[in-house]
Amino acid sequence: MSTRDPVLKCEELVAGYGGPPIVRNVDLNIPGKQMMTLVGPNGAGKSTLLRAFYGLTRTYAGHILFEGQAIEKASPLQRYASGIAFVPQGRCNFDRMSVAENLAVAAHSVAVGKRAAALDYVLGLFPTLKPLMQSMAGNLSGGEQQLLEMAMVLQTHPKCLLVDEPSLGLSPGMQASVFEKLAELRDAGMTVVTVEQNVRVALAVSDRAAVLVHGEIAFEGPADEILADDRIRIAYLGGLPAGQAAH
Repeated sequence: MSTRDPVLKCEELVAGYGGPPIVRNVDLNIPGKQMMTLVGPNGAGKSTLLRAFYGLTRTYAGHILFEGQAIEKASPLQRYASGIAFVPQGRCNFDRMSVAENLAVAAHSVAVGKRAAALDYVLGLFPTLKPLMQSMAGNLSGGEQQLLEMAMVLQTHPKCLLVDEPSLGLSPGMQASVFEKLAELRDAGMTVVTVEQNVRVALAVSDRAAVLVHGEIAFEGPADEILADDRIRIAYLGGLPAGQAAH
């Protein structure tokens, strides 16, 4: 499979939570070893689409394919086993357990004989966690917790990482740091899909972007082109024309 082939794709996907559909007739191809960011107004269906990829919503119609195989009927656990990992929005660690204990719990699906290597792998990715191993997760900064949550799911060496609002509640400096890490994962060969409100930070390191509006794809293409298009930024991303400062 080349980097141009879609690792993850959906065809005429209609999804929601049991009531009226939120995602409507979405067609989207996510190439391998690239970063795709889903952007758009609040309530546009971005997180719903991301959760649909992981099986956390109901698929009413259409198909979701991972490496060419239909997975819309697979459970989240089955999708995780196939190589898809999901970091949900907000803090999802065990705050009264240490960093080491959080990582150990998250490694339950890793073969016992490979757990030490898996731990070494994620600590190599996130060296800032090394001196924090005995710290309670709830005492970490927001940025440190975000890195911990990514480290927890990355112990299985997933092929595709889904991350919902990774910069939520973080300082500007830590937002940039988190997206640098996501870019490093992409550069190492992982397919990364994010939902993000901080459009500039996310698209600066993304390969492609899709703009969702009312549950449908309004635009999709190279991230730098979407970020530079004044019409898209003003109409859908709450931005000003390029080069114009906010007052």
